[in-house]
Amino acid sequence: MTEKEKFLSLKSYEEFDRRRQEFQTLKFDKEIVDHMSKIFPKPSGISEELYKTPRSQGRSIGL
Repeated sequence: MTEKEKFLSLKSYEEFDRRRQEFQTLKFDKEIVDHMSKIFPKPSGISEELYKTPRSQGRSIGL
């Protein structure tokens, strides 16, 4: 069984996490990325900045 086949046989992120070392040299292709998106947990909560720092008008200190 190839490294890619082993990776594609994973059923959960927990299983991947236990065997993470086996897949360090795995080359990514579309099929692997698609499988990763299925087994990896989805981010939750806010994924962007809560506020943005406004640009200063005129000169900035240190420039």
